[in-house]
Amino acid sequence: MIGWGAHLGSMPLVVSVASSIGRRTNEDGPSMEATAELGPSPYQPSSCLPHAGVRIRFILLQNRQGKTRLAKYYVPLEDSEKHKVEYEVHRLVVNRDPKFTNFVEFRTHKVIYRRYAGLFFSICVDITDNELVYLECIHLFVEILDHFFSNVCELDLVFNFHKVYLILDEFILAGELQETSKKAIIERMGELEKLD
Repeated sequence: MIGWGAHLGSMPLVVSVASSIGRRTNEDGPSMEATAELGPSPYQPSSCLPHAGVRIRFILLQNRQGKTRLAKYYVPLEDSEKHKVEYEVHRLVVNRDPKFTNFVEFRTHKVIYRRYAGLFFSICVDITDNELVYLECIHLFVEILDHFFSNVCELDLVFNFHKVYLILDEFILAGELQETSKKAIIERMGELEKLD
């Protein structure tokens, strides 16, 4: 008997094999089956478990006045909730004393932020995640933007937002760090620029 979990296309998820040869009966109870489980497949879609594996909940780029220049959410939120989150995060990071750390608790998560000139780069992650990894993630993102736009400024982000989202998608995908090589991301963006 082979049991298949739900699958997409021809990608198997979990296979459980019960052999009639390995079946034993116990006088006091029901039959016991010898089963061999192959475990979860690497092809298992993340939609089976709600928000499983999503480390980054959202990324925000905001200026000092509170204008959101980039917002990328990796968990589903209503538009009204997104505006509320953006307002709360801005209020939280702008009024924070520069002597304090760049990590702050936000609801049941934490926000890691960094200020570059007049922009605040904020990432919301699980409370148990390593803050220093995400501080470096923010810095690498800024370095990539700076290299791609040749001395990036806020207007570059406003007028070329589609390119900023492309860079972000090369860097972070579905709430997980996808690529950490600045060189690889810049090369991919160069290839996309040639297509335009």
